[in-house]
Amino acid sequence: MIHGILVDEAGGAPRIRELEVSITQRCNLACAQCGFMVPNQPPPAYGDVSQEAAAGLKQLGRLGIRIGTLVVLGGEPTLDGNRLVRTLRALRGVGNFDRLEVVSNGLHPQGLTEEALRYIDRFVISVYFDDPALSELWRRWLTSVAPHVELQLRVHADGWDRWTGDEKVDEGQAQQLYDACWYRKHCITVERGRLFACSRIPKLSRDAEGLPLTDDATLAEVTNYLNGDRFLPSCQTCVPMMGMGMVAPGVQPDDRIARLTGRAIAVLSARVAAAESRAGGDP
Repeated sequence: MIHGILVDEAGGAPRIRELEVSITQRCNLACAQCGFMVPNQPPPAYGDVSQEAAAGLKQLGRLGIRIGTLVVLGGEPTLDGNRLVRTLRALRGVGNFDRLEVVSNGLHPQGLTEEALRYIDRFVISVYFDDPALSELWRRWLTSVAPHVELQLRVHADGWDRWTGDEKVDEGQAQQLYDACWYRKHCITVERGRLFACSRIPKLSRDAEGLPLTDDATLAEVTNYLNGDRFLPSCQTCVPMMGMGMVAPGVQPDDRIARLTGRAIAVLSARVAAAESRAGGDP
């Protein structure tokens, strides 16, 4: 029986409950204290992210590891619609997961095509816009063209953990942060051919703290990495786990959310009208 982050809950294959795949470091928002807005953030792949992400997933599958929810995100994953489709198709070709989820801010619908929706089980919108009409248009469009896709609107009512800062704790405190870490349970990440215990580590270019997913990687190595007893070096500077208070989510340096909301409403309004016309006007 495997316990910890990599689990064997039903006596079957070892399982990672949730695994993230980032397909871009770019975003159309510039949220203050966003965990992805780090200076000089590296791209999530050396070359074609769709092939590299699928290769990492395939290596986990080779070891008999199954994923509960495979999460595709960015940055903003819909900024490049072709890249998103290629990645979703490649990941589906591996298939060692229960559900495929895409997380978006919902403000670039032109980058989410009906083809992409064929590969998605759940579409999650982190809601930073104020107009409920946009949420309703998303619901109507997905209901019309992809009724199999679960729509989840995620409102961050309690705020975000503070993310940036130069604070550093001693080894004893780092061990406490590691033992209590929320991110290790929800933000295990594959980037640049490596498995990372949380998404913060690759965003900070600390690739040496990841586990290479090569043909020589073993289940024991993955288990020891994810379920290890000792903190990682990045834990000593993990501001999000230091309990420094919450910050308001989605705060921008300008009025871009209002501008993007208007464009998104225009795009989805046209799509909804076309879809409902094809369906004979039924909502």
